[in-house]
Amino acid sequence: MQLKPAAKLRGRAGLILLVMAAALIWWVLERLEPRAEWLQVEAPRRAVAAQFLPLRVHLAPLAEPARLCADLHWATSHDRVVGFLAGGGSKAAGKEGGDFDFQIMVTPRAGLRFVIGIIYLSRTDNWSDHTLVASTELIPVSSDPGARVETRMKRLRLEPSEPGANGHARPAMLPRLLTVLLFLAAAAVARRAGQPAENSPPSPGTLWWQTLAVLLVLVCLWELFGLEDWLGERLRAMAQANDFYYLRAVVQKIVISVAGAATVIFLIIVWRARSSRRWLLTFFGLYLVISAVNLVSLHAIDRIADLSWHGVSVVQALKLVCAAMTLEGVRRARRPQGGISPAPADRTG
Repeated sequence: MQLKPAAKLRGRAGLILLVMAAALIWWVLERLEPRAEWLQVEAPRRAVAAQFLPLRVHLAPLAEPARLCADLHWATSHDRVVGFLAGGGSKAAGKEGGDFDFQIMVTPRAGLRFVIGIIYLSRTDNWSDHTLVASTELIPVSSDPGARVETRMKRLRLEPSEPGANGHARPAMLPRLLTVLLFLAAAAVARRAGQPAENSPPSPGTLWWQTLAVLLVLVCLWELFGLEDWLGERLRAMAQANDFYYLRAVVQKIVISVAGAATVIFLIIVWRARSSRRWLLTFFGLYLVISAVNLVSLHAIDRIADLSWHGVSVVQALKLVCAAMTLEGVRRARRPQGGISPAPADRTG
């Protein structure tokens, strides 16, 4: 059975809108990521153990003169940084900034696979007096004694060396319990709505309400036992154990972009459908999206989501609102006039 031209056109328009919305969300997430704007760093694509690694630092103008320092840290895998490997000394940097070259010995170590450049400004030569810090991406290390350091330099990705979000702070218990109670009340209302009339076979509407009641009970358990945090910790540990945790940022952005774009399309469809269930579908769907985004735990989102007022974080407040609105949506949907409103032509005659 072929689709009508109008249906094809709507499908293509929806797909284009989905891609555009996902691209826009991705762009916003990129802008939210912390960046080290005060410097650029270049280095060869590969370091060689027991040889010097050149680092070229392009420093932006500074508010005051400082000492520019460069060290190397080392790692045995993408996700296991061991610590300090070698120091590159310091250079005097004036307010005008400029270009600075460092030569740092890659000291051989058992299990050495990567080095990371740690660049920082300090009032003295000491780390304890540092003001700004940035770390480079991982630079692969060759242990082949016959290998040579490449002369061609490439610009390295940088990020501020600030404490990253490793999961979320433990959520306050009271808003979580309130969220559970609201979803439990919604489940009870949905269950009553799904009870078939006496001596009547179950109808499709009855099955819908029963399925909704089960989903709401599962959400209660999800919130009550903190399964979101538990699952996030297990996934993080598994990714680190298998050395692909470093890919998390790409995966997180993909999940958030697709989930956000799908939510936009879903809301458009739901609110265009003249259904008494749209209130329920909107806020229950938003709760599921918030939980998914919170689960993947992108640092740029976490910094906003974990903001709190009197111990209640932004994400907890949003979940609480969604739970309350879901309960109201269930109440609206089970009224006698619930269901899809007939088209104007159906009301005549």
